[in-house]
Amino acid sequence: MKLKMTALLAFAAVAMFATAAQAGQTIVIISKSLQNQFYQASFKGAEDAGRELGVRIVVNGPDAESNIPQQVEQVQAAINQKPDAIVLAACDPEAVQDALVKAKTNGIPVIGFDSGVPGDTSGAVVATAATNNENAGAFVADNLADYDVFQAKIKAGTEAAPATVAVLAQDSTSGSIVQRTDGFVNQMKKRIEAMDPGLKGAVSIGGQTNWDVPSEKPAKVKIVVTVPPTTTPADIQAVGSAMLMVPNTAAIFAANQDAVNGFISVTADATELDRTKGRYKDLIVVGFDAGSNQKDAVRSGAFYGSVTQDPYRMGYEAIRMAVDAANGKKVTDIDTGAKWYNSKNIDDPDIAVLLYD
Repeated sequence: MKLKMTALLAFAAVAMFATAAQAGQTIVIISKSLQNQFYQASFKGAEDAGRELGVRIVVNGPDAESNIPQQVEQVQAAINQKPDAIVLAACDPEAVQDALVKAKTNGIPVIGFDSGVPGDTSGAVVATAATNNENAGAFVADNLADYDVFQAKIKAGTEAAPATVAVLAQDSTSGSIVQRTDGFVNQMKKRIEAMDPGLKGAVSIGGQTNWDVPSEKPAKVKIVVTVPPTTTPADIQAVGSAMLMVPNTAAIFAANQDAVNGFISVTADATELDRTKGRYKDLIVVGFDAGSNQKDAVRSGAFYGSVTQDPYRMGYEAIRMAVDAANGKKVTDIDTGAKWYNSKNIDDPDIAVLLYD
């Protein structure tokens, strides 16, 4: 029976491959940044899915996430090429709406991946393969709040000298960054207020209009979100340097790979975060995503830990969904998950496979 079932599954896989290959389908995948390591891992997943399904994969993306006009042009060009489907992580969801209306008119289904296209009004986006970023941000907050050293720093905050939890958010327009920051600040406020009766109502959220929740009582803890003027490395690094100067900072959360890389740069490749002799040895830093620099910082203990998404699965599932949508099948959103890693588990097989370079 087992052999028979295996044979049937193998036959079904071959049949699926043959159907797609005969169709000669083309899927265009457009990221928010072509060279970003996260998206390179997504492209690998997409290309592997394309090979399995027998479809042609075309990858594209702007030279930086802030180059919104370039991405809009790429989306428009892709629609003009009339692919069978488009996979998209929009730098600015509103900026691509006109192009997506054209995609809808031309019968080209769009699958979101990573941040996707939140708030899409065109009807072209039929489903998204992504991390639930609000849950992932809350996951970072929970792991940080469970750390006894962090708890001691928070409880030491007073009205005269509030403890600060800082967030370096790369931008305030990307759906994934906004949702991730929302999840982190809201869960962090909840967890801090539960640490001590004296902290109930004494935690404020501020720094940006998108994140502005005054405390009910004089603040003993401040959660401060900072967004650089652009997503360029220079602006991210400038903000990171300024954050290091804020007194009574208990911890800093760098909310994506580019924010992490910027923060590592301003701390001399994280050597200034060395837990025994670094200039900022008492500062607790947590990150998001992976990349070689971040993995090194986590492995050395300079970073307390980070949360990783599964970019490979995002790309893979997005292409699978795109092929289904192109073939007229119904598709639904997929949460591709997130995991916490630190110096203790970074080399575990189930974690290491998610940590792209």
